[in-house]
Amino acid sequence: MIKAHHEYGVLTTLKHFPGHGSSTGDSHQGFVDVTETWSKIELEPFRNIIRARMCDVVMTAHIFNAHLDPTYPATLSYPTITGILRKKLGWDGVVITDDMGMGAITQYFGFDTAIELAVKAGADILAYANNGSVFDPTIPTRAFQVIKGLVDNGVITESRIDESYQRIMRLKSQIVR
Repeated sequence: MIKAHHEYGVLTTLKHFPGHGSSTGDSHQGFVDVTETWSKIELEPFRNIIRARMCDVVMTAHIFNAHLDPTYPATLSYPTITGILRKKLGWDGVVITDDMGMGAITQYFGFDTAIELAVKAGADILAYANNGSVFDPTIPTRAFQVIKGLVDNGVITESRIDESYQRIMRLKSQIVR
């Protein structure tokens, strides 16, 4: 599937890291806990595709797994994104969040806090979609202002933002024009 897309100049995204197959709930609606159902085998497709150098982008899941991070869902989890995906699986490419407007995030974390945690966790692109409602056109500007404030206040370093920028630019360089 990935090779076929690449033949036509289409990049692909692996989702939903670290595996959503064992979930019984819907993170669009709210909290989804896979602590008792998730197993390490769910990492294997990610590991195999990363090792084969076929991965373009990885999308996070909003699932909660207390064995991976006892506090945050995967999208907001440093131990999950940076610890497992980046360090253990060796992924140094772009990480995009699932829609940050989904219930699993918005019902439990404020807009500013969710952005801070996702960036600190290792996400490079924050996705915001309409999630079944009318899209708020102020979100991009608000998100930019939050990130700029975090950098200006020393909460997130400029080098952390540059890491994401460099990854995104490497990804863009793969696009055939």
